[in-house]
Amino acid sequence: MRIAVVGGGILGLATARLLATSRPGDEVVVLEKERALASHQTGHNSGVVHAGLYYAPGSLKARLCTRGRELMKEFCDEKGVVYDECGKVVVATRPDEVEPLRRLHERATTNGVPGLRWLDGAELAEVEPHAAGVAGLHSPYTAIVDFVAVANAMADDIRDVGGEIRTGAPVARVIRNGSRPRVELTEGETLEADRVIVCAGLQSDRLARASGEDPEPRIVPFRGEYYALAPGRTHLVRGLIYPVPDPTLPFLGVHLHRRFDGSVWVGPNAVLATALEGYRRGSFDFKELAETLAWPGTRRM
Repeated sequence: MRIAVVGGGILGLATARLLATSRPGDEVVVLEKERALASHQTGHNSGVVHAGLYYAPGSLKARLCTRGRELMKEFCDEKGVVYDECGKVVVATRPDEVEPLRRLHERATTNGVPGLRWLDGAELAEVEPHAAGVAGLHSPYTAIVDFVAVANAMADDIRDVGGEIRTGAPVARVIRNGSRPRVELTEGETLEADRVIVCAGLQSDRLARASGEDPEPRIVPFRGEYYALAPGRTHLVRGLIYPVPDPTLPFLGVHLHRRFDGSVWVGPNAVLATALEGYRRGSFDFKELAETLAWPGTRRM
């Protein structure tokens, strides 16, 4: 059986690796439009491996986060990818934040987050000497990792068992053809397969529309913007420092986090991107921005 996986981010590579290693008789081909793997979301995220503090107990997110952290650590240890359990503290800076922090502690405990520790002000200073607060919650096994390195290690596994990684191979559409779907590349080549799995990230809705499928849900691109501490001040943050989350907001709040390269980021701010893959402030694509603004969901949001 030939299986084509569209997308060379960590989701596509993890899927292809699972198929290639568990089904040795099958031919697995990964098609990535860029010249390098993990060029988009995988290479632009914060690098944090969360331990599962925030999700509703018993939910799929809670189970996947907790188990995923364990598997990620095992994989990185096996492949020699740096996996830094720098830990995270969630800090209550005011007395009215203590009770929400206690509820977060209860939720995280129910989720099986390992090593949790409640901190008073003095204990907080022992973990993060330059953080000030009335209480804190310490998650020592929250980690940081280079997800591009993880993706490349997965690609090596795929190649080692005979799978193929094709970069510079943008896909125009997937054509249904009974039991033998075809993948049409933008340069005109057609690849037949027994199964096609699409992990196209930011391009998912556009590829679905080009393939005659339902494009919903739509991708509305937002860019996370961060400040960085000056190199001479990175010692002020040992690991990750987060605020007590505000349940009325759809994000975890502005935080400080150490990166795998030793830098410390402060943020994020979230702004509507003016290009689908607009990772820099000056990125602009009139057609893509017009599509985003024309979609009714954008206006409702």
